[in-house]
Amino acid sequence: MKITLKRLALGIASAGLLTIYGCGGGGGTSGSATTTPTVTPTVATTLSGTAAIGAPIAGSVFAIDINGKVSPAATTSALGAFIVDVAGMTAPFILSITGTAGGKQVTLNSIATAAGQTVNITPLTDLIVSTASGQPGGSALTSLCAPVASVVPAACLSALTSAATPATLASATQAIIDMIAPLNPAGTNPLTDSFTANGTGMDAVLDQILVAPADAQGAMATITLIATNTSLGTVTLPGTPGQTATATPTPPSTTELAKATAAATVLPEIRACLASLNALYPKTGFVAPSSAAVTPFVDSSFKLGASEDQAALIAALSGTGDMAIPGLTIEAVGLSPHDMSPLDSTEISTLTSTVSTSTTRVADLFSNRVASGKTAVAFTNNVPTSAWVQLRVAGDAGVNNWKMVKTTDTTGCAGGWKLAGSGHLDMHMNARIQRTINNTGAATFSRQWAFHIQKATVIAENATINKIDVRGPGLTTLGNFSSAAAGTKLQMIMPTIGHTAMRFDDNAGTGTGSSFYGDAEALQSCQDLAGTSAGVNTPCIDETKVAPGKVYVWTLKAAGVPLIAFPFQINAVPLSKAFATANQSSLFATVTSVTPSGSAAILALTNTLLDGQVTFNYTQSSIYGSKMDNCGLYLWNSATNTQVLSAEQNAVGHETSCTFSTSGLNSLASAVKDSSNQSVFQFTTATSSYIGVTTSVLGNQASSSQPYPN
Repeated sequence: MKITLKRLALGIASAGLLTIYGCGGGGGTSGSATTTPTVTPTVATTLSGTAAIGAPIAGSVFAIDINGKVSPAATTSALGAFIVDVAGMTAPFILSITGTAGGKQVTLNSIATAAGQTVNITPLTDLIVSTASGQPGGSALTSLCAPVASVVPAACLSALTSAATPATLASATQAIIDMIAPLNPAGTNPLTDSFTANGTGMDAVLDQILVAPADAQGAMATITLIATNTSLGTVTLPGTPGQTATATPTPPSTTELAKATAAATVLPEIRACLASLNALYPKTGFVAPSSAAVTPFVDSSFKLGASEDQAALIAALSGTGDMAIPGLTIEAVGLSPHDMSPLDSTEISTLTSTVSTSTTRVADLFSNRVASGKTAVAFTNNVPTSAWVQLRVAGDAGVNNWKMVKTTDTTGCAGGWKLAGSGHLDMHMNARIQRTINNTGAATFSRQWAFHIQKATVIAENATINKIDVRGPGLTTLGNFSSAAAGTKLQMIMPTIGHTAMRFDDNAGTGTGSSFYGDAEALQSCQDLAGTSAGVNTPCIDETKVAPGKVYVWTLKAAGVPLIAFPFQINAVPLSKAFATANQSSLFATVTSVTPSGSAAILALTNTLLDGQVTFNYTQSSIYGSKMDNCGLYLWNSATNTQVLSAEQNAVGHETSCTFSTSGLNSLASAVKDSSNQSVFQFTTATSSYIGVTTSVLGNQASSSQPYPN
């Protein structure tokens, strides 16, 4: 199976006015008299700092003051720096950012007690706010503070009042500083001390830790040392917001700290190696690299499933390979939270046990791995030998967890790190937000969690596989969700004729598919389905239990017997409909013109190839770092309720226009088939036509569809 790019792959200061007044003599006297100059103090009107998670956050920052006034939004720089204008506002302030860091969706908060302060926004500052306010931070706090009818809710201002109490904020800040002290010998204050998101100082500390926020009152937040997967400290929230949270540091052992110190070099070395690889793909003057130039960056152990090995990746990255394009980037966003290897036979047996009563099987899997010494970074004599890393390819919406191995071959780069792959099949779980514009220009929105894997990919791995079970947070059915019962696994079966991706089965497991989803590959949330016609056995996802960074396990089965299982980490959740509605121009691409200029001209193509004949031009906003993903052309026969054409063109790297070509198609299909079950394209039978453009933004695939302009 060929590896393709699509398959692998979101200081201004206010100057004060100094006025000096002088007085002259009078009354006919000689000489002159002077007075001491009067200086008008500068009034601070901004808040500035850095937004980062170990990688800079690209996004929009705003502040809310104690009276509920909201500042103008400020966009971060390439290094995550921001300046928020708080002129006319009253301290203290809650600051929030919505954005992405290397494709990972990020919603974080911070706090400032006066204008003019340096105030950073990181997972640590979010935990400080959560600790000081005694309630969940992250997206929960951002949602709590979202204005309703232009009014900031009282509960948000109450949280700000609690968190900004001087003694409380000082105590919460010191508690977090104490937890990271082993990695932060300089004692840098993560809230108010300046730093740059360049992999050094506080940014290096953020690279080495995982902050898991508490998602409910009474829940526990943790700071984990990724290298050894051991806790640096916990914060237990009170049962009621505003009460005292309990912060407990847990210093690492000497051995754990030694490993962490050694692991601190892993990301900088890997990033340097990937920079050397990326240098082979300049945006200008590009000449596709040879296989010999690429080989030093790909380990002999590389694997992405049974048929995708070292040779396959080298072929994709060189010569005429699909990934060999100008400006290709593979970036290391951060270390993975766990050892993300495919499951061994013992782990599969435990996960799929029919007698187990555990409701936390995925969490149990990683707890057992840590207990056996399997962590994201592997060591030999305290020296890192391999690492699981979160990689983003060409600005794709998804983030992949791949293993990298350290070798003595420094031909490609001084660090000797090489790509080794994930070891499992190609698939994704992208978050999606869909905008549909009708003939009158009115827009409606839908939200989805993709569970995408191609039938061909499954068969290439093992032709006997006919079913997939997925386990993880929030997976349930509408009936269980409505009755507050425990969740369940998601069941996927082979697609119907004419479709290529695995589809959902109803929870009853009849093997006949879901009557609600049909051949769709993406789930909706239980919250969105409540009150619809969906039946009680309809699978859905409880979005209160899902957040970026959560891990799911896919198990592939043949005749009911589990054969293969692997973990997968999601990097985003679908944006809310309210957020999408309010920020349409910043999320979705806007089509400015199309060629040919009318739908009639499309139908006149009369079944010919689309090569070079169809082009969409569009614009995008830079506020949230939107990048193009794909564009689509769809023809429909309403009389027979039949799709005449579904063509999706890869548009990665094409930020202003996309032109359809056979070589660049992600998919091309029709519901009309011949005797060999091959698509038959009959354009002239279409009664309506639609266009679609999809961007990667805030970790989501943001798709917008509209009628083809006449």
